[in-house]
Amino acid sequence: MVDGSVTRGRVKPVAAGSMLYLDGVTVSFDGFKALDNLSLVLAPGELRCIIGPNGAGKTTMMDVVTGRTKPDKGEVLFDGGVDLLPLDEAAIAELGIGRKFQAPTVFEALSVFENLELALRNDRSVFATLAAVLSTEQRERIEEVLQIIDLLDVRFNEGATLSHGQKQWLEIGMLLVQDQKLMLVDEPAAGMTTGERERTVELLTSIAGERTVAVVEHDMEFVRALASKVSVLHEGRLLAEGSIDTVQSNEEVIEVYLGR
Repeated sequence: MVDGSVTRGRVKPVAAGSMLYLDGVTVSFDGFKALDNLSLVLAPGELRCIIGPNGAGKTTMMDVVTGRTKPDKGEVLFDGGVDLLPLDEAAIAELGIGRKFQAPTVFEALSVFENLELALRNDRSVFATLAAVLSTEQRERIEEVLQIIDLLDVRFNEGATLSHGQKQWLEIGMLLVQDQKLMLVDEPAAGMTTGERERTVELLTSIAGERTVAVVEHDMEFVRALASKVSVLHEGRLLAEGSIDTVQSNEEVIEVYLGR
């Protein structure tokens, strides 16, 4: 657990044993409640799928966790009780929370290896970062991540040459190389081929355990393949939670999201 200093957030014992703890979180935009008293708890090492219709609050929830949006009220606690609300985006990232957006944002003019190097060094100066010499430990870490994301054979290829799925894996690798404790992954299956989707299921399943992974997704076949606990959001609230079979048989979930 991180410490409870002023710069890193207060520690609250109510969230002991959790990796992410949201309680009563409300966010309003011009009178519209994007989140309405949302409560959600993720355990360390858990793989969780978060689903729901457009406007359910999934993106706003990730914005709150990463510090992009401050809630009107509620608690957002990390890694056993660290209060995230006083912290900005940079401080939250340094604590060990990473986010992969739906559209890949890799540096297309740089190689796969260089993209991972930038992420590892966490340096805003591209030229200064790439001019510095990697330590043996850093190089080994990048090689290890390349193996995990199945991009070792294309490590010297430019990002622009990668397939859509490979770019998604590279972004996941950029979080892995930073050794984030909590990874928020937004719609990783969108635009992928069948083979890429299957490989992405294997990848996300393999990296959970050592870290907590929350996957926001619309593709129900992909969600089923992940075989994880599912949380369903609707109108900014937690509507249902459980296995994929449990939520798919829930009458309220069918009504507002899945259809008949």
